[in-house]
Amino acid sequence: MIELPGMRKEDIEISLHDRTLAISGERKSETSNGEKAERTERYVGKFRRSITLPTRVNANKVSATYRDGILTVTLPKIEEAKPKQIQLTVG
Repeated sequence: MIELPGMRKEDIEISLHDRTLAISGERKSETSNGEKAERTERYVGKFRRSITLPTRVNANKVSATYRDGILTVTLPKIEEAKPKQIQLTVG
């Protein structure tokens, strides 16, 4: 989960390459016409976060939701190949 208050979903980009999840976007300032003084304590501008994942994930099942300023990315692990038991026949 990543907190991104005040962002629009159109301003957020999520990508997955090998075992790296990248989240980027741009928070634009909401400026007035200069008629009054404003103080903003939110970061404004472009950002990018890259996270190296500890295991491989199933890229076809990755999903993301954005609600109330919280981005949640779900990354299901790939099921590892399990050893297959082979039956031996005598013949």
